[in-house]
Amino acid sequence: MNGILKYTGLALTVTLVACGGTDEGPDGNANALLPQYRAAIPSEAQLMASSPKGSSNAKVGDPATFPAVSQNIVVIINGSVGHIINTMKGIVALEPDLYNSETKEFFWGPYPNEDGFGTVAAYIKDAGEGGDFRYHYALLRGVDKDVAKMKPVIWGGATPDPSNEEHGAGVTLWDFEANHAFEKDNNPDYANLKLDRGRFVAVYGAGAGDKGEGAFVVSVLRNFVPKDKPAEMPVNLDYFYGHFHDGTHTLDFLDWQSKFDIHNDGTKTAAESVGVHMAFLDEGTGRAEAQAKEGDLAANQVADIVECWDAAIAQTYVSLATSTGGVQDGQISEGDAASCGIFQKSLAELGVPSLEDVNAELMSKLEEVATNGAPVE
Repeated sequence: MNGILKYTGLALTVTLVACGGTDEGPDGNANALLPQYRAAIPSEAQLMASSPKGSSNAKVGDPATFPAVSQNIVVIINGSVGHIINTMKGIVALEPDLYNSETKEFFWGPYPNEDGFGTVAAYIKDAGEGGDFRYHYALLRGVDKDVAKMKPVIWGGATPDPSNEEHGAGVTLWDFEANHAFEKDNNPDYANLKLDRGRFVAVYGAGAGDKGEGAFVVSVLRNFVPKDKPAEMPVNLDYFYGHFHDGTHTLDFLDWQSKFDIHNDGTKTAAESVGVHMAFLDEGTGRAEAQAKEGDLAANQVADIVECWDAAIAQTYVSLATSTGGVQDGQISEGDAASCGIFQKSLAELGVPSLEDVNAELMSKLEEVATNGAPVE
């Protein structure tokens, strides 16, 4: 995956920094290497998505539509991210049980699974120079202490920046499907369990770019069904988000694509293809550009929506244009476009990154992992 994501204003490759590493620390103690290895587990700052938040002293008007819609997706993304981070960091914070100087690998466990059936274990391995990522890690589930039979349910790789814990790059996977398969195959109480389904995989990077400090995350969610809503249609989502610090403001952006029923009133049932591209300043004032097609819309019909909002996330301007076969056949608007401020310009004119900027090879590899699970080590 080396070097396959670049966009204007923040040029990042997936392998940013190669940490040093030896078989032992300067005092001959392998545990002296632990901080380097533990840094491979991503932090919340590296992976969690943000959304616009109204300022407490601003006048609140009618709430903007797309910040609210996107917030629901942010909850799904951050839920997956939080589980990965908390689970992995909780285990690797313990003293490792084994260190293999030949494979340069720390190993934790197997331990009894305090949250469920069987046993759990984890490893972090120094993969050396020349690969996609310097360190590989995984959380394993098993029936007993036979490590050879354990299966990964969390998997990832990372190249941390030794000078800044919030910089570096990596990939991480939460394999709900592998976790479900393990429970089904091994747990006598499987019939009584409520389990998430699907897979979440993300590539992330952070560092310095043309516009200052910045970060990005590209994530793919495939066939996700939450455990508390097992009857819902599976969710498939492509999501690209990040931010810039230009010294004065923080410009956050996100771009997501999915399929769902935009009518949500029971009168129509087919799912539309929906894309939402958004940018906002300091978690407040912003602009969204959305497009819907297919589903219950007429053949070859496309609906394009632009929305602006203020610091309170109150809508200040909205426009809807429809076209059929590339010919515009309708347009309405409310509010004053001048109220958009710097966001009077389109997101493309402002140079805001979008999913179209993500290299096709990267998206293909994310799709492969989200469909088939972790690669064989």
